[in-house]
Amino acid sequence: MNQIEIRTFIESMEEMGDIWTEEEVSRVYGGSTLEEALLDRRTQMHMHLNNLAALLNAGKE
Repeated sequence: MNQIEIRTFIESMEEMGDIWTEEEVSRVYGGSTLEEALLDRRTQMHMHLNNLAALLNAGKE
């Protein structure tokens, strides 16, 4: 990804409360396209949130 794409990724993830630095994005997703990186990270975030919801709901049983 180029610098503009890295900044776009950071801004998009910040909207979900997922904070990244330019160095982190470059290290983790530098070889990916912006679209691939966003899809991957959003998928990870949704899985994480689903796991948290399941844990919270399990405690109510």
